Amino acid sequence: MPLSGTTLQGTPWKIADVKDKVLVLNVWGQWCGPCVAEMPHLQQVWSQLSAAGKPVQFMGINYRDGVETAEAFVRANKITYPSLQDDGGRTLLALRGKANTTPTTLVLDRQGRIAARVSGPVTAATLSGLVNDVLGESA
Repeated sequence: MPLSGTTLQGTPWKIADVKDKVLVLNVWGQWCGPCVAEMPHLQQVWSQLSAAGKPVQFMGINYRDGVETAEAFVRANKITYPSLQDDGGRTLLALRGKANTTPTTLVLDRQGRIAARVSGPVTAATLSGLVNDVLGESA
């Protein structure tokens, strides 16, 4: 999956940069009610995994928001993991139909294969369980 893009902060990013880590991709938009509702859950799991030093990377994929709008939303909601700018849907095309709805959360294993997919809002408990399963660790 040759996924790449530019973060909201303007930094180029590509999936190939994520080596030997579990990658959590979340497709979101600030206009999407379920996306807004799940953001605190994503942030909670990201904070817990980061604090524990787990080999996990989160990347949001913004959909249909301008950079300023998306940045303001991320700041207002204290989201600390990065997100990619909307690029007219090219990033979503790289996912080859695996994320057709917002929100969608994909958990990729250390080899970059999709290990889990949640279409619709995800809870902290569900996401934490999925990531720990992929890490091969008990929750």
